[in-house]
Order: sequence, then structure tokens, then C-alpha cells
Amino acid sequence: MKTETIYSRKISATEAKKNYIFILKNKLSVFPPEGNEFKLVKDELTKNVKIESYSCICRGPDRPHEHYFIRWNGLKAGDKVEIIKVEDNDEYLLKIK
Repeated sequence: MKTETIYSRKISATEAKKNYIFILKNKLSVFPPEGNEFKLVKDELTKNVKIESYSCICRGPDRPHEHYFIRWNGLKAGDKVEIIKVEDNDEYLLKIK
């Protein structure tokens, strides 16, 4: 039996403008390690993507941290995305509602 792991979120205006999906730090375990490519499939489109990050001090200079994301074009603010991993292969399915 296949086990699925799902990551979901509502796309912000920043994500839509910069063409990426934020990945919350506590959900990184759903995905391969940062920098390792994996297949993300939406309908008939398959892209090789990876978790990337950038340094940030949005909580103040005394609390530096990383923000994690996957690049994906065509997102709109308010879109609800689901990324579904089926454990029997290395493809992740992307659903946008």
C-alpha cells in the first residue's frame, strides 16, 4: 500500500510575485534534502526542482534564519497548493486550487 505525505499552503502575494512556494521548516522532512533534485508533476508538466533557501533577518538581526522554497512559475496570490509524495517513487504531485 502506498503512503502519501502532503504539504499544503495558501500562496502569498510575495510567493506569487517571486514564483516560488515557501516550505515551512517543520515540513522539510516531506521532501528530499535541500539541494537534491526531485520531480514535481502538475498535470502533463514535469519539472526537476529542489528545495532552496535564503538567509533572512525578518525577525530581527539577532534572530537570523533561513527561508526554504521551491521555484514554480504561474502561481497567483490566494492559490491553494498541495504537494503530494507517494513513497513508492520519487515524484511529487502538485495540485493548485
